[in-house]
Amino acid sequence: MKIEFDDGFSFGKGAFETIKVVDRKALFLDAHLKRLKNSLDFFGITKEIDEEKIISYIKNADEDNFALKIIVSDKNFILSSREDNYRNEDKLFKLKISPVRRNTTSKMIYHKSLSYYENILEHRWAISKGFDSALFLNEREEVAETSFANIFFVKDDEIFTPTLSSGLLKGTMRDYLINNYKICEKVISNTEIKDFDEVFISNSLMGVRSVLAIDDNIFNNQRIKLNIEKDLKNIGF
Repeated sequence: MKIEFDDGFSFGKGAFETIKVVDRKALFLDAHLKRLKNSLDFFGITKEIDEEKIISYIKNADEDNFALKIIVSDKNFILSSREDNYRNEDKLFKLKISPVRRNTTSKMIYHKSLSYYENILEHRWAISKGFDSALFLNEREEVAETSFANIFFVKDDEIFTPTLSSGLLKGTMRDYLINNYKICEKVISNTEIKDFDEVFISNSLMGVRSVLAIDDNIFNNQRIKLNIEKDLKNIGF
């Protein structure tokens, strides 16, 4: 694999997508490529997304099921694969609120850019504290997202998720859930967390997973997540 030295390598100018491949089919491929194209336009990157190359890569891969990563910068179009760690895994997640605050005025947080390492740092910090991942709040103490997933809250069978303006990535699975279920996008204050009955997270590899705890707040219900999970199994999750 030849990688060109450009502003993607030097300064993080670029974007990536991670796509779930099941039986050599890329799930939500169109949605991922649309988001990627939007980010490339934001960065002013004119490199074309070679969809035929993506399909060929999947067709000739060594495995039928894996996580496909697409990285695009000014001079690079890189495809790679790794094991899909969420296959046959359904643990309950414990989230630790990160001391790092999302800056809602930053343009970068709304794109899956190559400047992603803060997410990894906080994810590893949460693990070091005995949790599974970090939960970000913004500068107004509103819930944003976890270090690798969007988050949803349930109260009296109603589903809520933070607004994009709270400072979060517009996830492809988040979009799917909003388009297929009755979900209210709203500002969710940190002080409201304790009042919810159920919490779950989502991304395009895991589908949905239940949250057992956020700091000291415990959530024992999983009913809504289990119902959604049954539906997602029909499309490959």
